[in-house]
Amino acid sequence: MKPTLTLPTDITRRAFLQRSTGALAASTGLLAHAQAEPEDNYGVPTPDLRSRAEVAVLLEKLPKPQAHASLRPLNILFAGGAKDHPPKSHSHDVLPKRWKVLLGGAGRGDEAVTNMYRPQVEADRALITSGSPHVTALSTLVWPAEEQFATADVIMLYQNPQCWKDASHLPQIEAFLNRGGGLVLSHYVLWHASPALADLLGLAKGADSKYKHKVITLKLPEPRHPIMHGLPDTFTIADECFWNLQGDRSKVSALATSDETVGDKVSPEPVIWAYERGKGRVVASTLGHFDWTFDDPFFRAILLRGIAWAAGDSPYRFDPLIRRGIPLKD
Repeated sequence: MKPTLTLPTDITRRAFLQRSTGALAASTGLLAHAQAEPEDNYGVPTPDLRSRAEVAVLLEKLPKPQAHASLRPLNILFAGGAKDHPPKSHSHDVLPKRWKVLLGGAGRGDEAVTNMYRPQVEADRALITSGSPHVTALSTLVWPAEEQFATADVIMLYQNPQCWKDASHLPQIEAFLNRGGGLVLSHYVLWHASPALADLLGLAKGADSKYKHKVITLKLPEPRHPIMHGLPDTFTIADECFWNLQGDRSKVSALATSDETVGDKVSPEPVIWAYERGKGRVVASTLGHFDWTFDDPFFRAILLRGIAWAAGDSPYRFDPLIRRGIPLKD
């Protein structure tokens, strides 16, 4: 895996310049990066929209939502950082701001935008600005401060793995989990070969770990974790996954696996997992390379439920946000 603006061999200079132009337009408020014209990134075509029917199956037969008055207040922090890949991937500088609005609503200076790639359903704009009841959400583009570790119920890390080079960060995460904090991690931040990190998060990059950008076939193990309720037994997602990770797999709950070749065998490799550490809970996904993945209602459901589960709440507390602003296919 190559960090920061080192272009993969399948991306030409012209393609990179075209994508950079899109990023420049976004920075001027035109939201060019949210457009969904068919394209090809890292050899992976833009995925099709999910259908209303399959999303309806995801949301049916859920527990009755709690009354707003009975919901406990939650403080959620979304921590990202500088962009380190070409446009429309690894948007560490955008996701925290968008999901801060998705969960906490739009405040002063916030755009009423939650989608990362797809054109937003304008009919949902009023809902988008409202967030979720009794949630205070913040975003940061640097490592969380001590006071944020002290006050957050859940922290979502969408960062470059260089963050683990600071020796103080692992102890901060450990203390946060030990006091009962919830931690959600997506993609590149897991790509750091450290036994200590794998012990803390359940799994992480190992010396012989592999990765690939592709259309991934995800399989949901049985018995199914509550986070995955309503999702198909098997479905595809166009992204990048990691496998042959280090860590004690017997201690994690695999939420989704992908059949990958390890040595001379094909193995069901954990792609998304849940893990309990001390009083805290961890949900980690190797997916999250492309912006479009965060606009997939299946993946959004997994992350939103992961946030709620990591907080020790009902996994379905944020299900009303799954479809918010996302276009679907009839």
